[in-house]
Amino acid sequence: MKRALFLMFCLLIVAAAGAVVPQLTIYDDGLSCPGGCDAHVVFHKRMNGTVNAHAPPPAEKTAVCTNGALCEICFDEAGKECLVVTYRGGGPPFGRFDFTPAFYQQQCAESDRPSGLKKACADMKATSKAWAGRANCIGSPTEPKCESVMESALDARKQDDPQYARCKELGENAFNRTVGESAQRSDSCAYEKLGTGKNSRGDTWRKLLPGACRANTFVGRDGLDCCSGDPMTDRAFGSAECAAFYLPK
Repeated sequence: MKRALFLMFCLLIVAAAGAVVPQLTIYDDGLSCPGGCDAHVVFHKRMNGTVNAHAPPPAEKTAVCTNGALCEICFDEAGKECLVVTYRGGGPPFGRFDFTPAFYQQQCAESDRPSGLKKACADMKATSKAWAGRANCIGSPTEPKCESVMESALDARKQDDPQYARCKELGENAFNRTVGESAQRSDSCAYEKLGTGKNSRGDTWRKLLPGACRANTFVGRDGLDCCSGDPMTDRAFGSAECAAFYLPK
């Protein structure tokens, strides 16, 4: 009995030690996004079963969340500012909760939410005001200013759709043997295999390809996310990623 109590005490210490004030981020990698990019969270596996992320009550706060099931996530170190949301696996570095646009659209419309999330929603809404009055080319593709932008985006999709479909049909390895190095794909065919993305610091990354975005969404400038035409979430990807779809009138 004493040994069981001691082990439980140790587990609680480990869980508490792993507690952080999580950074809240947003992602949409199109058809690679699990659950059809529904309202969900992904986080590092080391956060699972801690104060910040655990199975919902009445389970203990050391119980791990199951992929595809509901999970209680807490935005503070004490585990008091919490919310139950669908969990869809790992992805970001430790200390981050990465949510989908659908999650923010749902939660930012609510009045009763944890303070950390409330602040994130307020910040996103405030930031999106920078695009107020601009032509939303995804939302209103027939706007005269938007014609060339959308023609280019649709053409990129049209060119890449068959390649994405063929890669999924053959399998990534088999597909890559049939094409040149620059046309090879990775990450379940959604990304380029060679990392052509590069910033001013010299950081490189593999770009998301146009055919991997869902219908009515389009890959952003840097190939990091799919832009949907919702200013609040599109602007949250960064000031530049979806800016080409929001033109000054």
